[in-house]
Amino acid sequence: MISLSDESFSVKCDVSSYKPDELKLRLDGDVLSIEGEHKEENEQGSVHLRLQRFIRIPVDQIDLSSLQSSLDQHGNLSIHAPLIEKKKQLNGQEIPIQITGQEKETGSIEN
Repeated sequence: MISLSDESFSVKCDVSSYKPDELKLRLDGDVLSIEGEHKEENEQGSVHLRLQRFIRIPVDQIDLSSLQSSLDQHGNLSIHAPLIEKKKQLNGQEIPIQITGQEKETGSIEN
């Protein structure tokens, strides 16, 4: 499950068939990849499971330095990052004018 709220971006994924050391998370550009590989052999045969999920994320909206992941005891993987705080909009406020250059004796502004 992928969700994008006003405050954060999150991904939740059931990876209960995999051990923590069989999982790998990677971010390449704007693609988050979740990969897992599980191999098991017993007297009845063998099992080979492979997981690959690729999720395009809005990297221009996410604070990538705060990207975190966690895995609970039930095999639920959670990936979370807060959104970049949007600049507060100027609404009904005066905007100061910055003067650049030097003022000449005639009172005009020189660039």
